[in-house]
Amino acid sequence: IQACTARNLRRTGIRVHGGFAHCVRDCDIYDTGTGGLSLNGGDRKTLAPGRHEALNNHIWRFSQHQFTSAYGLTFGGVGCRAAHNLIHDAPHEAIYVRGNDHVLEFNEIHSVCQETGDAGAIHTGRDYTWRGNIYRHNYIHDLQGAGLHGVTALYLDDFSSGYTLTGNLCVRSGRGTLVGGGRDNIVRNNVYVECFPSIILDGRGLSWAG
Repeated sequence: IQACTARNLRRTGIRVHGGFAHCVRDCDIYDTGTGGLSLNGGDRKTLAPGRHEALNNHIWRFSQHQFTSAYGLTFGGVGCRAAHNLIHDAPHEAIYVRGNDHVLEFNEIHSVCQETGDAGAIHTGRDYTWRGNIYRHNYIHDLQGAGLHGVTALYLDDFSSGYTLTGNLCVRSGRGTLVGGGRDNIVRNNVYVECFPSIILDGRGLSWAG
């Protein structure tokens, strides 16, 4: 799907579910009621990759009717990739990741989580088995979340495990990275500018969230 416009839709702009090696590229997706773009492919039992890609898309003003849990880009399954996408202007989160071996790289995100707190520009969590995901060389900037817990640029929520976060640039993005328990996570060579704090680590899963 190339150079298309999806706009003024009640629900999600473009949804790819199943199949193999589909690509959505150079598309404008905006003014949607729920999400922007959803990619789901591959087999989690065998970890066979779906190889779907989202490349160079512009996604904004999504989640107009459903203000939370309706994401600009949603990943599911195994082995999908998002690169060089621009995502901005939404009440909740830009990207939510489920599954294994996904790659998010060279994406720009700003001005999301405008009406929600305890939220992340890129968010995942509550499953020990979503492993092998890589976030690298993304630029996340100018976020302002509401409430006590505010916003986090790279949010590895409850028990997220086996993630690699490297080479990301987080500028004025609330908390830079939160690693909420889990295991085998690597946070390396990221740059944090005016993030307070830059990195949070905790041991949830050992007590209250066990």
